[in-house]
Amino acid sequence: MKKNILLGILLMGGLSACNVLEQTPESNFTPTNFYRNADDAKAAVSTVYDPLASPNLYAQVMWIIQDQATDDAEWGGGRSTANQPKNDLDKYTFTPATSTFQSVWTTLYQGINRANTVISRLPAIPMDEALKARYIAEARFMRGFYYFTLVRLFGGVPLITTETTSLNNLTVSRAPVDEVYRFIVQDFTEAETTLPATYTGIDRGRATKGAAKAFLAKVYLTRQDWPRAAAKAKEVIDLGIYDLWATYNEAFLIANKNGKESVFEMQALGGGFNEGSWMQGYMRPNFDRVNGVAGFGDDPVTENLYRTFSPADKRRDVTIRLYSATSTPAAPASVQFPGYVYKYLDPAATANGDGSNNFPIVRYADVLLMYAEALNEQAAGNAEAYAAVNRLRRRAGLTDLTGLSQDQFRDAVLLERRLELAFEGHRWYDLVRTKRLITAIKAQNPSINVQERHYLFPIPQTERDVNPALDQNPGY
Repeated sequence: MKKNILLGILLMGGLSACNVLEQTPESNFTPTNFYRNADDAKAAVSTVYDPLASPNLYAQVMWIIQDQATDDAEWGGGRSTANQPKNDLDKYTFTPATSTFQSVWTTLYQGINRANTVISRLPAIPMDEALKARYIAEARFMRGFYYFTLVRLFGGVPLITTETTSLNNLTVSRAPVDEVYRFIVQDFTEAETTLPATYTGIDRGRATKGAAKAFLAKVYLTRQDWPRAAAKAKEVIDLGIYDLWATYNEAFLIANKNGKESVFEMQALGGGFNEGSWMQGYMRPNFDRVNGVAGFGDDPVTENLYRTFSPADKRRDVTIRLYSATSTPAAPASVQFPGYVYKYLDPAATANGDGSNNFPIVRYADVLLMYAEALNEQAAGNAEAYAAVNRLRRRAGLTDLTGLSQDQFRDAVLLERRLELAFEGHRWYDLVRTKRLITAIKAQNPSINVQERHYLFPIPQTERDVNPALDQNPGY
């Protein structure tokens, strides 16, 4: 973490690691003279978003963690077992040395340090004050997002709130979970007061007021603060900006990205700009070629998930393609259950990593489901809670929920979240916060030895090797 945090700030100033070691800079830009005008400010805040599209976050690793470690995806089963980190996530045989955790940890802290840099350096730049305030609010939003990801995956983590500029004094212990959450709420709250409700042109996709409110709702839901979760979700609804597309399929069309159902997305741009997404390449099976390009077969769908969908549910065949021995292309006989994620197909992509699909980190459907859950936890039979869920069910071609007990409605909402938001990075978090992880994994595959310690992932061993102040999560 020490080297990666420093490298992140130095790269923002236009230097490379080689420059630092050899002390022969090839550029006049340094971290102290780069932040001079509005263009520099915009460039700096843009780097805060960049980690989202990293292979170590939403270009691959984050949805591998959030899906492969659940009952929605299963590595092996006639598919390759050669990728050991993915197999370890799936079978819960991972350890602190599993490389996946180090990749995520490093990239999240890189984003945090970039946000800290923006927050500390932009106030001194002479520029439009309203725009400056917006940029700082974007950095606060992203810092809150990165810490929210860390605390949900690992529990208490080092709370670094100022810019890191050297390798000195980086022996930082883990802050308590409650303290990390207080900081996250503060960042999202400050962001929501300043961020605009919408953007136009090339700025579409940046953090908005609605996104900050949605993440506050998600924080409060995670913390089981039901009144605040419901209130924040309702504030998103009351903005009047977001809505559902008429059909489920429309929510994933490339033409509709950053559209009315989008609250916050990882941005991607295909067409040879080296800014494309990998979902349609990673998730399709290697026996299926689009424009001559084979997929990798990541996140293969469990039969458990496929059978959970009602045959009448219109979301099933948008989300999953079920191959067979006679389909075109045909599934190999060795594949026990030939279901693969298909909601992120970009039919125009001519190379893996060049899709134009954004990754939907939060959709309006998620907000409606959070609202319904938070209302039900306060009192059974809430009409607005039923209305929120039933909007999604009707779009899916299903009948309305009616007359459920509080426990039944709770189960129904969790099921709707599984089906509506499949492979959008929510399932692991949902199972953890509702304390259903062990039951769900065992129901999907009884041979998996999932235990209580798995409600948190281990602190990466490489981090503990360089930072002796880091203690390990129980059981690892």
